[in-house]
Amino acid sequence: MTIKKSLIFAFVAATATVLSATQTMVGDVGVREARVWFNGAGSDVSATCTAGGKKSEGAIRKACGNAAGESGVAIFSGLKAGTDYEYSISGKDGKVLASGAFKTAPDHKDRTPPPDFAFAVFGENYVNDKEFDPPFKTPGGEYEIYSAAASKKPAFCIWADGMNTLRNADESSESAKFLRGVSARDLGEVKDLISKFPNYGVAARNSFYGKNNDSNSANIADASCAFDMLWANPAARPGGAKAYSFQYADAEFFVLDDCTNRSYLDYRENRPSYLGDAQLNWLMGALQNSKANFKFVVLNSPFANPVATRDNFAFSANERKILSDFLVFAKIPGVVFLSANKPYGELSRLIRAGGYPLYDLTVGPLTGRPVDEIAEMNYFRVPSSSITKRSFAMVKVDGPEDDRAVTFAFFDSKGGQLFSSTVKLSELKKFE
Repeated sequence: MTIKKSLIFAFVAATATVLSATQTMVGDVGVREARVWFNGAGSDVSATCTAGGKKSEGAIRKACGNAAGESGVAIFSGLKAGTDYEYSISGKDGKVLASGAFKTAPDHKDRTPPPDFAFAVFGENYVNDKEFDPPFKTPGGEYEIYSAAASKKPAFCIWADGMNTLRNADESSESAKFLRGVSARDLGEVKDLISKFPNYGVAARNSFYGKNNDSNSANIADASCAFDMLWANPAARPGGAKAYSFQYADAEFFVLDDCTNRSYLDYRENRPSYLGDAQLNWLMGALQNSKANFKFVVLNSPFANPVATRDNFAFSANERKILSDFLVFAKIPGVVFLSANKPYGELSRLIRAGGYPLYDLTVGPLTGRPVDEIAEMNYFRVPSSSITKRSFAMVKVDGPEDDRAVTFAFFDSKGGQLFSSTVKLSELKKFE
């Protein structure tokens, strides 16, 4: 069955950005429900998804709107586990405006051993825009990397540094932030990747409100609304942040927002913080409740890197200590961190008293410009894991039920492997 619903926001401003008619991207896909983001389809649209000739329900949910464009999310429910679906977005005349595919997550619990799977993690994505880019520079490139990532057949993709770096001129405008994100999805090379594999967005400084800002900066509300318009993530947790969680096989993912509550204020009783009390408490409670073998904590700022700069979670020293202490005190097994926010990639192995080492996979630029040399002294960096070229990461979870493992690997823009390291689940369960 096809369900129609009208989008009710109006858009009247002109824009110099030239986009194709309709953009679409697969968002959160679970066992029984899937979400597909779309933009530019008009005010009266319908959505259908089909498997084996049978159509499933589609409903349109509105996002907050602005003067630059219109976006919505098609929500398909009543789906079957582990099934391939094809979807389409159609206009009021029935003409198909955009289409793609997705596969629902497996339902293995109490049925079968956990299935093997692999997912992609992306760093800075930079789509060039000469009018607003720094003069005499071409920051972005090697856009064939999207095809290389798609060829790995990821179960889903995590955009750990957002989807398009904001320019200085974008920071004071909600519509400019929205257009910056939409333009990245209009690039021909990326469409096959985002229309056929699920995509999860992370609140990241470069694409949320600009690298030098925090929650005390102007237009934080605009940044929040633009983010909501650009992603079809699972529902955010209470408290105003964009944090959420989802499950896949024997792994659970806790996606944090280190932008909404980020504060650099260090005065009197105030100390720098990135998550805020509500989000940090939710994370600790959710980790304690999780029964997943692997617990992936995703955030923009590297957690394991010990250098106390604003680029790293170490700058929020109190929150980092609270979380580190909790993981040992509560004996939480299987925790792995995934991060970005660097012009290079690396794997860190944080040695801590009383518990197993914490691994943090930090992905470098996807299409942004990487550095030639790494100056930062991260003494937890795993040897040979430094990546100073455009790359993406694949994280594989596999092995028999009693011997699961996680493999971290970096790949270049042609799909060639640059680095790989495997850690057994048994190593992530050791406490003193």
